[in-house]
Amino acid sequence: MTRLVKTVTEMEGRFEEKWVLVEDDGLVSWEAEAALRHVGHPTPRLTGPQRVSGAARYTVDVALPGMLHAAVLRSPVAHGRVTALQVAAAEAIAGVRAVLTPASELGFQQRSGPLHDEPLYAGAPLAVVAADTLAAAREACRALAPSIEPLPFTVDIETAWQEQRFDGDLHEEARGDVEAALAAAAVRVELVVSTPGQLQTPIEPHAAVAWWKPDELVCFIATQGMFDARAELAKRFDLPPERVRVITEYVGGGFGGKQNAGFEALIAAELSRRTGRPVRLVLDRHGEQLDGGCRPATRQTVRLGATADGMLTAIDAEALVEFGMSGWRAVTTPALTLYRCADVRGIEANLRLELRRGNAFRAPAVMEGITALEQAIDELAIETGLDPLELRRRNFADRDQSADLPYTSNSLLWCYDRAAELAGWPDRDRWREPQADGLLRGMGCAAQIWWGGGGPPSHASCRLGGDGVAQVVVGVQDIGTGTLTAARMVAAEELGLPLDRVTVRGGDTAPAIYGPVAGGSQTTPSVMPAVRGAAAAVRRKLLALAGDVFEAEPDDLVVDDGRIRSRDGGLDEPYTAVTAKLGQASIDGSGNRGPNPDGYRANTFGCQIARVAVDPGTGSVRVEGIWAAHDIGRVINPLGASSQVEGGILQGMAYALSEQRVIDRTTGVPVNATMDDYKVPTMMDTPPIVVAFAPLPDTLLNTVGAKGLGEPPIIPTAAAIANAFRHATGRRAAALPLTRARVLEAIA
Repeated sequence: MTRLVKTVTEMEGRFEEKWVLVEDDGLVSWEAEAALRHVGHPTPRLTGPQRVSGAARYTVDVALPGMLHAAVLRSPVAHGRVTALQVAAAEAIAGVRAVLTPASELGFQQRSGPLHDEPLYAGAPLAVVAADTLAAAREACRALAPSIEPLPFTVDIETAWQEQRFDGDLHEEARGDVEAALAAAAVRVELVVSTPGQLQTPIEPHAAVAWWKPDELVCFIATQGMFDARAELAKRFDLPPERVRVITEYVGGGFGGKQNAGFEALIAAELSRRTGRPVRLVLDRHGEQLDGGCRPATRQTVRLGATADGMLTAIDAEALVEFGMSGWRAVTTPALTLYRCADVRGIEANLRLELRRGNAFRAPAVMEGITALEQAIDELAIETGLDPLELRRRNFADRDQSADLPYTSNSLLWCYDRAAELAGWPDRDRWREPQADGLLRGMGCAAQIWWGGGGPPSHASCRLGGDGVAQVVVGVQDIGTGTLTAARMVAAEELGLPLDRVTVRGGDTAPAIYGPVAGGSQTTPSVMPAVRGAAAAVRRKLLALAGDVFEAEPDDLVVDDGRIRSRDGGLDEPYTAVTAKLGQASIDGSGNRGPNPDGYRANTFGCQIARVAVDPGTGSVRVEGIWAAHDIGRVINPLGASSQVEGGILQGMAYALSEQRVIDRTTGVPVNATMDDYKVPTMMDTPPIVVAFAPLPDTLLNTVGAKGLGEPPIIPTAAAIANAFRHATGRRAAALPLTRARVLEAIA
């Protein structure tokens, strides 16, 4: 039965009530004790061989006949006015086919100028050239020789705060009376922490190849949201969506920075429209580091009040955010939600600076908020004399306090216990004893909260042909997280077929099967129920046809491991005995994600413990181990999920120890926008990582019992490392990352 249902959907903490089309398929979530053949078992990635062999075609690899190459001219100043561009000189370069400047009349509608005559950050695009070769395009960019009148700029939080350069009003959310609760508290702590600006730095930079054909616009885009990209292109160029096709076969990392069509696709499409030829626009590494996306820096103040036995009575969190031209509001969300407390306040001031805007970088804003809050919680543990994990257990919240709603599931207490068990937490103080190597060691913990419940709309189709192979189509691209592998496992589970009899296809809008953007940890809980629904529809039809073939009641039949069996054991035949009779026909089914449950909030939870070694002579900090326990509901593929956790931990570790966008205050220009100077972790920096998942599926949330995992692993890592540093040295650094200079200053 098909119905229109009103439900509440969520994307990275933004809730929206909407009508969605759903089809009641009668499915309920697999129970925790269900004996599943594929789901929950470690499975190698479907696309692994293509990725490691070099056969995978990323957007940067796309080469079309007659393709032009585009290059971008970027602002060398943080703020200025372009007074002249030598367009004629650029057009005179051999092979140049088009030059776009701020004065160009573009074929798409503009929300704001994609090319700037008054750049508001260093690296802002001023002009774009398309030529027969990339070398010619770059030469033409140099020939443009911009004349720029420098204008005043502000690039640091302190100055912006003094100048009250707010983006809108201060954002405040509160309950109770925080000031009164702080004044009455038996124990009070206050902590000021600065967190760094961090760059996404994906292996594959932003890229697009656009081909304006007579009847459609085809765009290959390195995007996390191919349908969002299609909608953006269709709207901007005033085209029906069906005349825009977006293809995203593989993505070499995005981390939130590639959620739509973006500058690259819009400009490549415009250049293709003008020239009549395919156009390739790929950011070079310097351009990616300048303009690919970032997590804004913050300065946060956290004040806590508690009883003598560690029960929180007040939480007050304030955040100044290096907003750039726009950004995200959620830094104080953890303070409002993670711990049980009646009197809480969160205030955010988003500061407009002449910097590239902040964007959705893996757990945007919440990671920054946890990094400060969890260090303050550790300071409270020290003041009360409590074990840091025990303090967190005592303040466990069993419901969403902001919405006053219960969670669909919450295994955070299990995560505390499991992480402690794996890390040997009860013996952590022995690491502080003098070591023969002269290093100072310590262990620290941090908790995690995030959303990740997903929701509709999301659709999938399944087709079982005469060859006995099931073909599943989903409306998402696999951005490296193993989404297509998980879809294959879910479909095979529901169909009762071996994995090698199921194929999955995604990364193309042409089939018009919609899927959500791969962000907000929503892909698995949104897409997998739709896949299961499509497979279930095919399974029901297969058993109905089997009833015709074997003269049995369909309700008396099951399909398992590729065989159709009767419940009484009298029938046991391969399923191909039915499909072989289909000829050129096929069994088709569709599925969609149902509405979210009313009256609940869906969140993910977790705890990580880190052990560090600090060299008091050189100031170096080395992570010697991280133990992570996360509650994400049912784990579809433990192998892929563990890989997700490891990747998030490495990014969080880099946030704590090495990654930081450094801005020259005298010029407003980033001084480390190259891979030589911007320090991302390598294999040599990777510590031992142990991962565990809570064993309970979220049966209230959806028909597979899964919550999301994209963001949770990065959230608590930096705080756990900072707390381990505090445990090892007895000192708290005022800012991250823990560079040698900061470490030596802290322990001096």
